[in-house]
Amino acid sequence: MNQNNPLMKFFRQPKIYINLPSRGLYYEQGVLSGNYEQVPIFAMTGMDEIISKTPDALFSGEATARIIESCCPVIKNAKLVPSIDLDTLMVSIRIATFGNKMNFTQTCKNCGTENDYESDLGSIIDHFQNLKYVNSISINDTLTVKIRPLQYEEMNHFSIENFKLQRMLYQTTELADTEKQKVIDKIYQDLSDLQLQLFLTSIESIQTPDAQVTQKEFIEEYLRNCEREIYNQIKNKLEENKEIWSMPKQHVKCASCGTEDHIQIVLDQSNFFA
Repeated sequence: MNQNNPLMKFFRQPKIYINLPSRGLYYEQGVLSGNYEQVPIFAMTGMDEIISKTPDALFSGEATARIIESCCPVIKNAKLVPSIDLDTLMVSIRIATFGNKMNFTQTCKNCGTENDYESDLGSIIDHFQNLKYVNSISINDTLTVKIRPLQYEEMNHFSIENFKLQRMLYQTTELADTEKQKVIDKIYQDLSDLQLQLFLTSIESIQTPDAQVTQKEFIEEYLRNCEREIYNQIKNKLEENKEIWSMPKQHVKCASCGTEDHIQIVLDQSNFFA
């Protein structure tokens, strides 16, 4: 930024300030500049809006990363942001750009009426402030598995790879019966391997009575050889954290028949930043 630019005083200013739900934990050195409290959030620029409409950048995650860095300049590399801060950052950027309210449409599951609703995005930010990430799993009072939230680029990588495999699975309907089962078996094996890699990425260490194990090759060997119950215990805790840190559901009521429901706002970048 050119400090001699006479237009600097007319540049955008922070619209809101937020506290990061992670409380500054799980950030690598240099990713977060300053404190996790009172983080300034700017409105999107015209260039930000253009990239938010670019399909390739949206799919790769590049668009979201660049928008976060633009609107939250204390974050120097958004690809390394812990996933538990992402929803708060995205919601706050939308508030700074478009205001506190967001309209959405939902079709009533009972009568089929299409209803328009309005959501208070500020309440979503408040919701995440009260959450705490559980970062350890006790195994039979003998081992302690230390876990962390995925970074944005890690989360996006696993989402893309899972999407590709699920699409391949759907496409097997077009294959001849003689090769279909072989392809399906290979896809399920790849899905299993992908889940294992997600576990390995999420696990920082395993504390035994005698040592702290951080080597990924040792942890992978343990995951491949531990009992099913233990494997599922780790899986369930990771899924539980994911569910707790998902977007809170909104209570809605059909204007026609009065049916009540709870729906989740989807942070689809193709329409969330519009």
